[in-house]
Amino acid sequence: MGGVAHESDQVWSATVDHLRAMIDSGELPPGSRLPAERALCEQLGISRGSLRQALRVLDSIGYVQIRAGSGTYVREQGTAESPLSSWFSEHEQLVEKLFDLRATVEPTLAERLARQHTPRVVQRLADNVAEMEAAAADGDMLRVIATDAEFHRVIAGNAGNDDVADLLRSVLALVGEERRAALRLPGQIRKAVAEHRAILDAISRSDAAAAREITLKHLMDAKTYAHDYAAH
Repeated sequence: MGGVAHESDQVWSATVDHLRAMIDSGELPPGSRLPAERALCEQLGISRGSLRQALRVLDSIGYVQIRAGSGTYVREQGTAESPLSSWFSEHEQLVEKLFDLRATVEPTLAERLARQHTPRVVQRLADNVAEMEAAAADGDMLRVIATDAEFHRVIAGNAGNDDVADLLRSVLALVGEERRAALRLPGQIRKAVAEHRAILDAISRSDAAAAREITLKHLMDAKTYAHDYAAH
């Protein structure tokens, strides 16, 4: 079973890279709608599940926008290098609200997963942390952001409360810009990798209290750092 799950992770990861290349090259220009799922699956030689996971990741890092009932569209790639302090100053209230909302939900989900995890889920989280670390070493910012989003999504999707997980998925879909900006703050990638590893360790040890505490600190520290950076 573990091998199948790992293979699936590799498939969606490769699909993210493939679609990113198509967008970056202009083959899929800004504003255009992606081909239908069936056509894309045939073109890329993947399952619908792998494609949907890849599209969720691309949505979370701001490459595409998934519009219910309409399709998936390529986003305009804005000025990624606009001054971070200006971005946080302009969006401070939104960032604070999103971090606060995540902080009320995610620690509980991490605590719950620590009590009822499976080896498969722990392995998925471990693979994710390793991939985030490798992406950071390669300087691949978009892959860092994608693996960060996927780490939190895996916890939400396996913590045994579908309603809360659905709510959190909706929240995470809103935080692509915040996540892209926050992870570009000096030192934040290294810190995020270390904290994800600590959360994973607590979950794998079934230490529910530690999983809750570390997740809460992870989110509140990020919020404080973003606030302080905006104030400079």
